Amino acid sequence: MTHPAPRLTRDYWRLFAASGISNLGDGIFLAALPLLAARLTRSEIEIALTAAFNVLPWLLFALPVGAIIDRSDRRRVMVQTDVVRAGVVGALTIVVALGHTEVWMLWVLAFVLGTAEVFFDSASQAMLPAVVPPPLLAKANGRKWSLELAANTFVGTPLGSVLFIVAVALPFGIDAFTFALAALLVAGIRGSFNASVVDRHPSASMYSEMRTGMRWLWRQPLLRSIALSLALTNLAFQMPLAVFVLFAQDVLGVGETGYGLLLALMGVGAIIGGLLGDRIVARVGQTMCIYGSISTWIVTMLAVPLYPHAWFVAVAVTIEAMATTVWNVVTVSLRQQIIPPELFGRVNGVYRWVAWGTLPLGAIAGGQLAAGFGLKAPYVGAGVLMAVALLTLVPTVRTSTIVRALSSNRWAASQDDTPVAGRDPLFDV
Repeated sequence: MTHPAPRLTRDYWRLFAASGISNLGDGIFLAALPLLAARLTRSEIEIALTAAFNVLPWLLFALPVGAIIDRSDRRRVMVQTDVVRAGVVGALTIVVALGHTEVWMLWVLAFVLGTAEVFFDSASQAMLPAVVPPPLLAKANGRKWSLELAANTFVGTPLGSVLFIVAVALPFGIDAFTFALAALLVAGIRGSFNASVVDRHPSASMYSEMRTGMRWLWRQPLLRSIALSLALTNLAFQMPLAVFVLFAQDVLGVGETGYGLLLALMGVGAIIGGLLGDRIVARVGQTMCIYGSISTWIVTMLAVPLYPHAWFVAVAVTIEAMATTVWNVVTVSLRQQIIPPELFGRVNGVYRWVAWGTLPLGAIAGGQLAAGFGLKAPYVGAGVLMAVALLTLVPTVRTSTIVRALSSNRWAASQDDTPVAGRDPLFDV
């Protein structure tokens, strides 16, 4: 008898729809926020701080949030986070409509939403393997990334810039509504999604559980190497991104509508990368996808300042977005297959703390470079950093190490140093 091929589940499609709706609102918001900041100030540093505050929570909270995710129902965390985001953005809508907005308010809002994103994204990645059969993880991640990036950049960003011109408060109000709708969709997913099966000792602490994640990742050379390389590439990406609204307006000469359309073209590459990501991985292999993605980023970053014309930048960012989606399909799927479910929140929290904690540093560095050397300088600095990031992968990332990591994905369970019943944490080594 032949068994039917595994299929993506109904709960996955609910999660898929919620991600798409939420990211549509994100795209609208991410186009409108820098445009609002650019109307309030032309300072490269003040605009870069808006981006820095948005990603600072990854540096501050990724570790404790990872431990919280392993103690909590991941579905409930996602619902509560979206409710908070709907309320916060709704409050901004009222402030903008009344005409009382100041730059510091955008910094506070960016920080609050960034904190919420740490909770939501960590819970979402931890929850996905519970609603998708393991053989379909690459496909599920590819479809989800494709929808998220398409809704965010291909639809949301041009719509956000148009809505901003119609009425400054309008894009923020729509974003608040999308968060509320996404919360309803996730709330409809059935079951409990706390994968922890370990009975904790009464003395178990957040610190000991964070230490578990640190030790596990440090002992997994493949994921450790990818995390360190991603830390450098994220630092690099954030440098030009933090001042991109000024680069588009002052160097490329595009207006507010053109800025949104330029961002939207990133969605073309994102859609292609997401829809074809699993096929590309199957054809060329995970190792080549990792090296190919980061090599593509180096070329696009260095090419933009050499030929700063709108059409060329549009092509460059389209290719860059495709490579980014392929990278995410490979590396997220690897983490979901290698890390044991009961440790996923903690280990993934450490991974993202290392890999994403550099984002605020990149935003600040980008603002300083742009202020001191011009708006092209962050691209040059980013290209150099990405070349260093590529070199950090060479000693560890090979097909043999990927196969070894996938075949021993349960090894860490015996290394968990979280205090459990009948075990004295004072004698841990």
